[in-house]
Amino acid sequence: MFDLGAKGVALVGDVPSGLPSPELPDGQLMWDNVGTVAVAAVALVLIGFSQTAGDARAFAAKHRYQIDINQESIAQSFANAAAGILKGMPVSTSLSASSLNDHSGAKTGVASLTSGVTVLLTLLFLAPLFSNLPKPVLAALIIEAVVMGMMNVPEMRRLARVQRFDFWIAIAAIVGTLIFGVLAGVIIGIGLSLIWLVGVATHPGMPSLGREPGTQVFRESDEHPGDEVIPGIAVVRFDGGLFFATADALEDRLRETIHSTPGLTGIVLDCGGINFVDSQGAAKLADIVDLACESDITLRLARLKPAVRATLARDAAIERIGEDRIHGNVFRAVEAEQATVQKERGDKQE
Repeated sequence: MFDLGAKGVALVGDVPSGLPSPELPDGQLMWDNVGTVAVAAVALVLIGFSQTAGDARAFAAKHRYQIDINQESIAQSFANAAAGILKGMPVSTSLSASSLNDHSGAKTGVASLTSGVTVLLTLLFLAPLFSNLPKPVLAALIIEAVVMGMMNVPEMRRLARVQRFDFWIAIAAIVGTLIFGVLAGVIIGIGLSLIWLVGVATHPGMPSLGREPGTQVFRESDEHPGDEVIPGIAVVRFDGGLFFATADALEDRLRETIHSTPGLTGIVLDCGGINFVDSQGAAKLADIVDLACESDITLRLARLKPAVRATLARDAAIERIGEDRIHGNVFRAVEAEQATVQKERGDKQE
């Protein structure tokens, strides 16, 4: 009616009609361009999985239902295989399309089936009707759906209030997407999240513990400065997995405790936070036993989990520490150390 194409307005243009025919990709072509194919495949997997998982979780949280990311990934893999055979585009979720669907009131899979039927009808009969459609119309639908349906400013405020690093990761991913594109934004978000994860995993908490007066409860001394500190006994809790990236940190922490605590006779290591231990962690614990022996200090372990204990036993670390120095809780370990010290003093006096 308005002849917008002649006035410089971008139109959808020619929409191919007809159903695609199945065809396997050219193996030789893929082999000749294996580098490009590999990079593209990695990029598509990163974008596809992150978009699928993120979008699915976002809508599940919004409407309070449960999702299975593994099932989503299986469906996505079958859809991509079909698209590859039918010479289609890579398949992933579309935040804009999902937002538009949601904003329009879609609630079940019937909406997706309706979209699929509409696409088939378009390929067979309706393609010419879309040729003169101005692209700004599509843009307006998408912008309205995303801005009104998915831009969650309160969630960004919550991130800033609860965990500032999460907030800045989200900001960096958004900025990266706007400046460099979706793939760059995804890589920036994943990269910063991995850096944060590595930082947290390799710097476990190792607080000193004191006893709450009148109880058998041991808790962090920094949080409760009025708690009782047992003379001659240092109680340290290790919060994290004991593996190659954290083993040295534990040794350094205990070495510092030995050198900075005068009159120290024993160390109780609270292992309640140790969920797993690898071969290097077990070896490092054996080194710590040697360090304690050289310093004439008794090392005791408390709250050792069965799986961790089994790993240490296979490496003979339990044997080197001594079965009598493995205790069910911190209080029993401290009591045992106090009794041992008193007995040794009594033997010396005699």
